[in-house]
Amino acid sequence: MLIYLNLIDTEEEKSKFEKIYYQYKQLLFYVANKILNDEYLSEDAVHETFIKIAENISNISEAICPQTKSYIVIIVRNISLNILKKQKSYLDIDNYSEIISDDYSLEDEVLSKYSFNLIVEEISNLTVTYKDVLYLTYVEGLSTKEIARLINVENEAVKKRLQRGRKILLENIRKRDK
Repeated sequence: MLIYLNLIDTEEEKSKFEKIYYQYKQLLFYVANKILNDEYLSEDAVHETFIKIAENISNISEAICPQTKSYIVIIVRNISLNILKKQKSYLDIDNYSEIISDDYSLEDEVLSKYSFNLIVEEISNLTVTYKDVLYLTYVEGLSTKEIARLINVENEAVKKRLQRGRKILLENIRKRDK
């Protein structure tokens, strides 16, 4: 715990981190272990997650709330998947050749028709690849650079996931209207 607290500047943020640590450490281990099926690798994933949380503690408004839980589960899941990818030499999911144009503004079209809760509900129905970046962008308000750092992918990969995720989200919302 001292390792993590040394990464944090203020006493208020240290207190917030301690609450997060004790509230969610078992959940993070459970999520990591479900992905990795290895206790040692899962402990590594949880450790990396807490380092990321400590480095980004200012992005967390409340220690114990559903948004914080989602935020840190996304982090541990992505770290675990990256570890798994390294272990099994998986191909990078971002090596797509097609380019989709971004001619529309998701915010203008969707927000004019739907409440925030409905949009979040539609985001939660997407695949993990798109759900995470859309959630972190529109619900948590993080920049693409912050998201890239959190989920350990290139900034361009985050932008591409946002672009594709917006398109899929918009299509799903249009289908829902029919």
